[in-house]
Amino acid sequence: MLEVLARLIGTTAITISVFYIINKIINLRFQKISITKGLILLLQIIIICILYPIHYSGLYSISIFFLYVISYKIIFNLKKEEALISCGLMMIILFLSDLIISLLFMSQLPISIIRTNPILVVVTNLCVSVLSVIIISQRKIVNMLHSFYYNIQKRKLISNVLFFVLLVIYFSYLLNNIGISEFFNKEYIINTTVFIIFIIITFIFVRSRNEYNQLSSEYDSLFSYVQNFEDWIDKEQLNRHEYKNQLAVIRCLTKEKKVKAKIDEILEDNINIEDQAVTNFKNLPKGGIKGLMYYKAAIAQKHRLHLTTDVNINTNGILSKLSEENIRKLCKLIGIYFDNAIEAAEESKKKNIMIEVYELKNKVSFVFSNTFKKNKNMKDRNKKGVSSKGEGRGNGLYFAEKIIKENTWLEQKQEIIDNYYIQQIIIKNSID
Repeated sequence: MLEVLARLIGTTAITISVFYIINKIINLRFQKISITKGLILLLQIIIICILYPIHYSGLYSISIFFLYVISYKIIFNLKKEEALISCGLMMIILFLSDLIISLLFMSQLPISIIRTNPILVVVTNLCVSVLSVIIISQRKIVNMLHSFYYNIQKRKLISNVLFFVLLVIYFSYLLNNIGISEFFNKEYIINTTVFIIFIIITFIFVRSRNEYNQLSSEYDSLFSYVQNFEDWIDKEQLNRHEYKNQLAVIRCLTKEKKVKAKIDEILEDNINIEDQAVTNFKNLPKGGIKGLMYYKAAIAQKHRLHLTTDVNINTNGILSKLSEENIRKLCKLIGIYFDNAIEAAEESKKKNIMIEVYELKNKVSFVFSNTFKKNKNMKDRNKKGVSSKGEGRGNGLYFAEKIIKENTWLEQKQEIIDNYYIQQIIIKNSID
């Protein structure tokens, strides 16, 4: 009877912590627990108490993982992939807490006593529950896990969901191997080391995906903006001549120096949409690419860079066939390459940027050429975190390379010719 009561108390503590962790990951405001949800939690506790093994079991951990998935899918009204990823993240926190507590207790007592002594069953489960709540309460950790969950929920990345399910299964058997090993023997050390390495890999993976998804979201927002921007540019180019003519007439009619100075200031617009380098972009098709080029050209002008462009009208045939999703991907690459060209050119003496868009052998190429600081190592710019802006800022080209690897219809080249750093995006005519 005492053993059953100990299991019940321990399982209830774990259930409360699990509920709290998942609620934190999905960032759901606290809601009153209905009778139905309360019964599901009670049934969950009973099932776990019945399944609770004397010795560690990988099968037991996998079984309760899927029990949690089913339970919290109903309790929080989650989709299947949402339940799998939230429960997967929660299980990893529980596994980590379990490992830490096991290390502390197994250094003093054999695992068989820890798993069978009623008092120790309650104490260890309470310790695991408290530690897991402490871990998820850390702001950086909860923000990282929630961002990852949100991006999976938004983008429905099934490969990531599958990765976490397999990770839970692997961790389950690692903990099983740790549990049946004698403390600090060869098998124990190997399995514990592998467990810690995989925890670190998981942390790096989640953080990397968050950075990638954040950059992707930013370019999605920019894509929506530049679509409106390109419409504005097209309309503005039609009436700008008339507008300047009217200002010129007013300037001739007035003798006031302040009025003349103000008119001159208006005519010296930062975004010179009549500049030949900008008007060449009119040969690009509408849909986001043209607007993005206008926008980045305006930024280049603002930084007082010497921008020259050459856009072949023949590129329209291939570019107009791109789907909206593929245009979004291409715009992300163009944005990254143009930004890096601006960044590097601004540091150089000549401050030159040349943009070419042309069709050759049934492929369209976007070529970004820029001058750069002589002592700058441009060859390492594809590496994560490398940037002239400082440590941790240079993720653009790293993520651009990831986008290209994931899309076989895209290619890229980078080279240095005559003190110019050249980046090239190549779009194939046949898109998979």
